[in-house]
Amino acid sequence: MHYVLSDIHGNKDAFDTILSMINLQPEDHLYILGDVIDRGKYGIELLQQIRTMQNCTMLLGNHEYMMINALRYPENLHYQQVWRNNRSLDTFDKYFNLTEKEQEEMLCYLESLPVQLEITVNRRKFILVHAAPQELYETENMASYNFNEFIVWYRLTPFLQMPARKNVIFGHTPTEQFHQSMHIFHGKRMIDIDCGCGFPNYGGQLGCIRLEDMTEYYSNDGVFTKEEAAEWLKTHIM
Repeated sequence: MHYVLSDIHGNKDAFDTILSMINLQPEDHLYILGDVIDRGKYGIELLQQIRTMQNCTMLLGNHEYMMINALRYPENLHYQQVWRNNRSLDTFDKYFNLTEKEQEEMLCYLESLPVQLEITVNRRKFILVHAAPQELYETENMASYNFNEFIVWYRLTPFLQMPARKNVIFGHTPTEQFHQSMHIFHGKRMIDIDCGCGFPNYGGQLGCIRLEDMTEYYSNDGVFTKEEAAEWLKTHIM
């Protein structure tokens, strides 16, 4: 089975809850679309945990991108300020509690992360990315953006034309901005899975989707089949 989640934002309890729900088996694979760190307290611990998971692939998010820039270029005050303004204090403090060897290993791990992957499940093609797919950068005249920043920072809207015959799964933009709900959003060839885990005080939670049958898992609300999720949204859209 193939599972996808995004934007844990330091919430280890939510991540461990999802892991207990999906009961990941050796033949399964979990994809995490970035933003493991910041806002919550346990970003560094989560990175350490995820690095040890043999059947897990993490992609780069904008918060890891900020972390790399701030730590690789400490003389750059802009990089420091941008990361600090995005609630990185716990991540920063715990990073510097690591040994120098552990710090370097963690940065090298983050620098090795892909920014986009394509997978096929049951003959359906999926693009996995943190914020916006490379194909959109190439076709929508986004040349004014730096490519790496575009792919981890750009905000998608339901009106953008996604790549033909592929389904883009992304995080970065909380789903409530698409349908006023902290549940997974299904649009035309796009699936937003950032259910606001970085904002638990506003009803956010961690969402995860199983690609074989579109079953949805939520750290607060439990498990929904494809049909149950659709029915829930009919009665819970604000």
